Amino acid sequence: MTELEAVNVLLTTIGETPVNTLTGNLVTDVTVAQQVLNEVSREVQSEGWHFNTEQGVKLSPNSSKEIVVPPDVSRIDAKYVDVTLRGGKLFNLTERTFKFDNQLEVDIVYYQDFVDLPDQAKRYITVRAARIYSDRMINSETIHQMTLRDEQKALITLKEFEGDVGDYSMMDNYSVARVMNRGFNRRIL
Repeated sequence: MTELEAVNVLLTTIGETPVNTLTGNLVTDVTVAQQVLNEVSREVQSEGWHFNTEQGVKLSPNSSKEIVVPPDVSRIDAKYVDVTLRGGKLFNLTERTFKFDNQLEVDIVYYQDFVDLPDQAKRYITVRAARIYSDRMINSETIHQMTLRDEQKALITLKEFEGDVGDYSMMDNYSVARVMNRGFNRRIL
């Protein structure tokens, strides 16, 4: 699915005619549809999925001892240092400084272009955006219920895809691991 096809799904949801391009002078409905699609794409991607998360990325400080972060980063978490993203750079919350002496190992959630997303993510983002777009533009309870059902199905498909490709196990989850191991120490005694 292309971004144009996704925008056309949003437009047809409210009974508008599909368009042939997303460039040039666009009518308001097309511009709003494109904005809603981009807004929902960023919202969904910011959750962090297997397809847009990289673990163990090594970032090095520049000559000013600052670690500049690329603009397509949604979220970043360092392994052994409490950091946050401020002004496009990493900020050490413990030391209250932008200065870093050493390389950091981080997990990064990236924003990806719509065209680069897996089909399951595109479908979910498009259907969710169509519901939000129709709610904003015409506020029809019938269309809301129809698109809500489609959105729920698309989310289930996306989560199944995430489970299949993410190679997760129960031990990846702290809560599950804690419950599984809670009686271990008592049995030894």
